[in-house]
Amino acid sequence: MTTLTKAPAEPRGRRTGFALPGPYRAVLRQHRTSLWIAFGLLVLGAAALAADRVWVAHAADVFTATDCVIRHTTPVCGGEVRGYLDAELQFGRNLDYAGMAMLVLPCLIGAFVAGPIVAKELESGTYTWAWTQSSTPARWLAARLAVCAAFTVTGVALLTAVQRWAWTTGPELEYARGSWYERAMFGSLGTVAVGYALLGLAVGALAGILLRRTLPAMGAAAAVMVAAVVLLPLARAHLWATDTVTSSNANPADIPDSGYEVTRGMLTADGSRVPKSLCLDRTDAYEQCLADHQVTGWYTDFHPASHFWPLQFVETGIVLALAAAATYAAFRFLRRRAA
Repeated sequence: MTTLTKAPAEPRGRRTGFALPGPYRAVLRQHRTSLWIAFGLLVLGAAALAADRVWVAHAADVFTATDCVIRHTTPVCGGEVRGYLDAELQFGRNLDYAGMAMLVLPCLIGAFVAGPIVAKELESGTYTWAWTQSSTPARWLAARLAVCAAFTVTGVALLTAVQRWAWTTGPELEYARGSWYERAMFGSLGTVAVGYALLGLAVGALAGILLRRTLPAMGAAAAVMVAAVVLLPLARAHLWATDTVTSSNANPADIPDSGYEVTRGMLTADGSRVPKSLCLDRTDAYEQCLADHQVTGWYTDFHPASHFWPLQFVETGIVLALAAAATYAAFRFLRRRAA
C-alpha cells in the first residue's frame, strides 16, 4: 500500500508569484491616489477621443445615406447638413485639444515629479526613514522614477496611439484638420510625445533634488519644460535633409499639399540662392531688380509627408538624450547630498 504524505505547509506570509520590490511598493502605496487619478485622466481622454472618432464616422455614414449634399444643398437637407458639419467641427476641435494637451503634459509631469514625488519628502525629512530601511538614496530615487515612468509611458503611448488612429482614419472633413507638421499635431502623433514626457520626468527629479522645496521645485520644473516645449521644436525643420523643387519662371515652385515648407527664395543664373525679399521689397522696380541680379527662377525647400517618421525619431533621440543627462545629474546631486 502506498503511503501518502502531506506536503509541508508553506510558511505563512510567504508571497508567491511576481511581487514588486519594497521601494517600488512603497512609492505605489504613498502616491497611488495621485498616480491613478493622473493615469485615469489620460485613459478617459483617450476614450473620449475614440468615442468622438466613432461618432463622426457614424454621422458621415448617416449623412451619406440621406443623398444630401453639403454644397448647393436644398432647404429639406438643411438639418442633416448642419448636424453633420457640427459633428465634423467638434471632431476637428477635439483633435486640436488633444494635441495641445500633449504639449502641456510634459510640463505637468515635471511639476508633479519635482514637488509631491521628490521635493516634498526631502523638505519634510521623511526620506531619512526610507534611507535607513536598507534602501540607498539611489534606490529611493530609482523607485520613484521607475514607477512614474511606467504610468507616464503607458498613459502617453495610449493617448498618442488613439490620437494617431483618429487623425489618420477619420472621415474626410469639410473643415481642414491640422497638418502633420503643425506643432500640436506633430507632438501628439508619434514618439516625440513619449520623449518629452520622459524629459519632464527627469527635469522634475533634478529640480526636486536641487531645490528640496515643494513649490519652488514645481515652478522651476514647469518653467524649464515650458522652455523646452517651446524652443526645441524651433530646430525641427533642420533635423532632416529637405527636398527641393525649382521653377524656371517668375512664380515660386509648388510643393505637395501635405508638404512642410521650410524656406523659399530665388535662383540666379549661376545657381546661387538669394532671399525672396530681395526684389519683393522693391515693388516699384521689381522686374528691373530681377534683371539686375540675373534671377532665373525660384526654389523651395520642404519636407514631404514621408519625412514625418525620420523627423520624429531624430527629435525623440535628442529629447531622450537630454532626459538621460538630467537623470544622471539628478543621481549625482543626490549622491553628493547624501554623502
